[in-house]
Amino acid sequence: MKKYKNALISVFDKNKLDQIAHYLIKKKYTIYSTGGSSQYLKKIHVPHIEITKYTKQKEILGGRVKTLHPKIFGGILATNSKNHQSELNKEKIINFDLIIVNLYPFEETIKNSTKKDEIIEMIDIGGHSLIRAAVKNYLKTTVIIDPLDYSNFIKNSPKTDSAKKKYAIKAMEQITKYDIAITNWFQGNENEIYPLRYGENPQQKANALIRKNIFKQLCGEKKLSYNNLLDLDAAVSISYSTNSKKHICTIVKHNTPCGASIGNSQAKSYENALDGDPISAFGGIVAFNKRVSTLTAKKLIGNYYEVIAAPDYDIEALNILKKKKNLRVLKVKKFKTRIEQRSIFAGTLIQDANNKKSKVKKIFGVNKLNIEKFEFFINVLKNIKSNAIALFDQSSLISQSGGQTSRVDSLENCLYKFKIRQKKKKKTRLFLFSDAFFPFIDSLKLIKNEKLNIDVYAPVGSKNDPHIINFVKENKINFFEISDRHFKH
Repeated sequence: MKKYKNALISVFDKNKLDQIAHYLIKKKYTIYSTGGSSQYLKKIHVPHIEITKYTKQKEILGGRVKTLHPKIFGGILATNSKNHQSELNKEKIINFDLIIVNLYPFEETIKNSTKKDEIIEMIDIGGHSLIRAAVKNYLKTTVIIDPLDYSNFIKNSPKTDSAKKKYAIKAMEQITKYDIAITNWFQGNENEIYPLRYGENPQQKANALIRKNIFKQLCGEKKLSYNNLLDLDAAVSISYSTNSKKHICTIVKHNTPCGASIGNSQAKSYENALDGDPISAFGGIVAFNKRVSTLTAKKLIGNYYEVIAAPDYDIEALNILKKKKNLRVLKVKKFKTRIEQRSIFAGTLIQDANNKKSKVKKIFGVNKLNIEKFEFFINVLKNIKSNAIALFDQSSLISQSGGQTSRVDSLENCLYKFKIRQKKKKKTRLFLFSDAFFPFIDSLKLIKNEKLNIDVYAPVGSKNDPHIINFVKENKINFFEISDRHFKH
């Protein structure tokens, strides 16, 4: 069994390196070191062995390859077993007891540079590999990746398995975060911290991790709040998700669409969206899928909104909106969400975003909706809490209800709001969308008894489907199957 100890130092961040290096010499460690770290150790007069003299392999490719060598990784990965130690002796490989390493500052570089070559060079290979190897063999080889941990190591050198594991866990957390940052950069999804005054409520501390350059605040004295960002997520997702050359406007309040419309005129689409629920729209978030015109801005300025979001703005439109100091005006890039995450008591839920294009199938009647409007209505429906019911006229959301534990309750509430607020449209052809199937005929009876001109769109999948379909056909209710369920909890 070996009686001496060896440490490998290969760091970019040399903060407090003198502290740990002098300690290791005092404790009779033999220090091995790479290029830049070796130069620093020479300056502070710490005796060590340059890694190239040990491996007999000089650094190559401009420093890209320094530590990737069997004489290094063998010494890290070998256990104290007889077989491993015998093989090390045969190959003249030393054991490494301690690895002090930190990574190239990739995240700092992408914050300060847009030069691709410069950023690529900050993707650490050797350091990353050293960390993973040491973690795999953490019972023998301790790894320190944070200069702030040097003093703790000096005071209390880890001797128990649990103490060694703490260093390994911290190292793995570091390289996991590092890998995510690299992946996001390759995908064009660099993130940055967006400070928030507080969370949903003043007593809750909060920050947001925002994709870099996804939006720009053009005016408004205040920054966005936690609740603003939640509402924006829904508003912009609806307005941007529909593949259409027409104008789309969405108004969201408390993370629920209270107005939404599609049409040939932006100003008219905004007016129709506002007509859907002008009371709820007060203090809401408004999102457009196209450049905001001067005419639209003149109409917007007449109401109170927290945020306006769009891909761009006419110069005069922006000047008009700037007159309201508390109105945040955002320029938001087009995007496509791929992953959704949500914290729960046991950890984190992760799922694909609900991006699949639903299809429509006739059960009874003639479908009067074209694909464009059907897709838009579905995108609105997706953002209403389950059990979701949404009622539309030919172009706009005119009533909705969700978040109820009973689909009948949602339906009754949606129809009640429609009858109270949309009396002029009682004879209009209406399109009622449900995010999931009707399990019983009670909802369909309610729709029939209202004696409104309603076409129903809903998924199927209940064991009572035969009864549902028979009721639809017997009562000649226009009913169309949506190919997918669209729950939002």
